[in-house]
Amino acid sequence: MGIDIKNNTFFLISLGAILGALFRWQIDEIFIVNLIGCFLLGFFNSLNILKRYKLTLCVGLCGSMTTFSSWMSHLYKLLNQGLYKLFLLNSLSIVLIGIVFIGLGHIFAKKLNA
Repeated sequence: MGIDIKNNTFFLISLGAILGALFRWQIDEIFIVNLIGCFLLGFFNSLNILKRYKLTLCVGLCGSMTTFSSWMSHLYKLLNQGLYKLFLLNSLSIVLIGIVFIGLGHIFAKKLNA
């Protein structure tokens, strides 16, 4: 009675999360790692792959790589330092550019699928 790793969703998401956390640790730049994660999320989500692989790559890898709490911590530090214009610029830019990067990932994957 062994564990069927191929069908074990928990294991697959965990594997992706470990890789995402390690990738995030190596980059250590919130803005850049979040944009890479947005691109990868758009890319992986648009590929014609099995759901379990999408869970591994989208939920595990991208979810672990791009963390909301790190971004909020960065924004909170800007507010505490009285850097209100930089706070606003960071808040808007990551959201708008992140949407663009998800779109770019989607377009790139669709071209590969064609």
